[in-house]
Amino acid sequence: MRNIISRAEISFISAGFPSPAEDFTELSISLDKYLIEHPAATFMAYANGNSMVRIGIYHGDILIIDRSLNAKDGDVIIALLHGEFTVKQISIIDGILFLVPKNPQYSSVKITDEMGFEVWGVVTSSIRKHR
Repeated sequence: MRNIISRAEISFISAGFPSPAEDFTELSISLDKYLIEHPAATFMAYANGNSMVRIGIYHGDILIIDRSLNAKDGDVIIALLHGEFTVKQISIIDGILFLVPKNPQYSSVKITDEMGFEVWGVVTSSIRKHR
């Protein structure tokens, strides 16, 4: 897998009151090593739409998806549903599987055998570019 960023200058910036005595530190960081545990099973995709905004996934964010993980209740997953990909949170209630959006404008989907449902991967991180 190609590095997203191979080297970067990292400085610790106070989110409270600034400390004038603090020095900036140069540190090399590989985002691949930081964000990706299973490189051979990990993919990236752009989020499309706004059904997950309440958990911080916005349109255009880059999703890091690990196909080697087994999805469990509460995970954010990439699902194949009716032949199309979607990102939702998985919820299991009384043995029934639901795909739950994190935007009140969307409804949860109860998964049935007829839907052609498949968990494609588990979202482990999302990246947003701030300008």
